[in-house]
Amino acid sequence: MRRSVLLGLLAASVLLLAVLLTSCTLFVGNPSGLVPLPPDVGTLSPPRILSCDATVLTKSCEDLYERVCGWFYWTVPWVQTPAAGWSYGCRNAWRETACWCDILLRLTVSDPSDDLDPRKSPRVRVLDSEPAPGGTGWGECLLDIARTDVAIEATDVTGGGTTKTVTVRLRDVRVRFTATCRMFSAILRLAVAFQDGDEELTSENLCETIVEVVRP
Repeated sequence: MRRSVLLGLLAASVLLLAVLLTSCTLFVGNPSGLVPLPPDVGTLSPPRILSCDATVLTKSCEDLYERVCGWFYWTVPWVQTPAAGWSYGCRNAWRETACWCDILLRLTVSDPSDDLDPRKSPRVRVLDSEPAPGGTGWGECLLDIARTDVAIEATDVTGGGTTKTVTVRLRDVRVRFTATCRMFSAILRLAVAFQDGDEELTSENLCETIVEVVRP
């Protein structure tokens, strides 16, 4: 009799222990509700680009010619008896106009966590350019810009509070105007990148702007 009672107590003890162990891993709702966060601890929000635009600043241009030789038809219409004929000769023919430009990038950024601080190595990330709507038609070509990062210096940031204006330059973009490319255009997709310790983070969104370069 006493032995059966002991066995029953032992079984009940094992069952109670099992219930206690499993209950330790059961959470109902959000675990943060069990331990309140300190008042000085919060979630840091990444930058958000509110708007962006691009302005082309032409620095210099050079017309390039090539020597073309062959038979040319000539006329002299202003004489009393118009003269005309074929003659062999050489002349300099326009081939292209090469220009070097800077593209001024201006972004309005919401920066609640001060990620544009120079200590975080902030930069404007320019992704590979894409054709603009209606572009790449006759006489219009893609402004081909490869992905690159442009560092944001302290002097590139203006504005107080959480909303700031960032202005940087994409320097020395070469454009070659030809008979078939009289204008270049592209969609530029921009992001803000920065360092958080050893980790690279980016803005929570991209901003798109259209840039056009017309032969001067």
